[in-house]
Amino acid sequence: MIASNVPIRHLVSVAALSFIASACGRIPGQFEILNNQIPLEDCVIPTNQTVYSGQGTLDLSLVSSAGTTAYYVFPLLKNNLDPPSGGIDTNQIDLKSFAVDITPVGAQPQTQALFDSINADSSLSWIAHTKSLWSGSIGSGGMLSAFVNAVPIELASRLRGTKEIGISPSLALNLRVRAFGSTTTKDIESDPFDFPIYVCDGCLVANLQPCPYTVAPTNPGNACNVAQDTPVDCCLAGNDLLCPPSVVTK
Repeated sequence: MIASNVPIRHLVSVAALSFIASACGRIPGQFEILNNQIPLEDCVIPTNQTVYSGQGTLDLSLVSSAGTTAYYVFPLLKNNLDPPSGGIDTNQIDLKSFAVDITPVGAQPQTQALFDSINADSSLSWIAHTKSLWSGSIGSGGMLSAFVNAVPIELASRLRGTKEIGISPSLALNLRVRAFGSTTTKDIESDPFDFPIYVCDGCLVANLQPCPYTVAPTNPGNACNVAQDTPVDCCLAGNDLLCPPSVVTK
């Protein structure tokens, strides 16, 4: 029986909203990305919630065309679904993929035009809207850290081609990260997580000498990708930049 003080149209609206949330696979708070983690030595991604960064840096001069990505994100995922009272964990989330949507913040004219052209051409969508397959599982109430390609090398190359990026970070990009998975009963999508990075051309190169170094470098760079977040020592072999540098053996 419907209470007389609850309008029928309100109940219909609530039902419609519930259906939409179910169809989209996301109910806020059920599945979330807590932080972007800081990788440890040997590119180990911790699940410690205190080891995270609030923003990142991408150095276009250090992006390798032979790499897999220009910038990684390291999301810490949390399954907030209730654990079972016993038996099989029907609320375990099996991860399927990640999506990263890249948008410029305060871009200069050529950079903004670049993003406008990418977003206007569906064949170029992958340059600013990336998808990565993933496998793994998160038990109800549990956490998991991941390792996700976020900024394509092609985008880094095109950004450098605008000639608007200087040694000092002069462009901000927002990376909106989402994770997708399923439980035994439904598909599920994480709450979106926004992570800002600042883009430069040369700002992470700490020391530059001819190759090889005679002693080990003091700035070895990011353990997962030298083009991001952490200063790195480099050496020049002719016109080739080697980061971290080669070291002479004795």
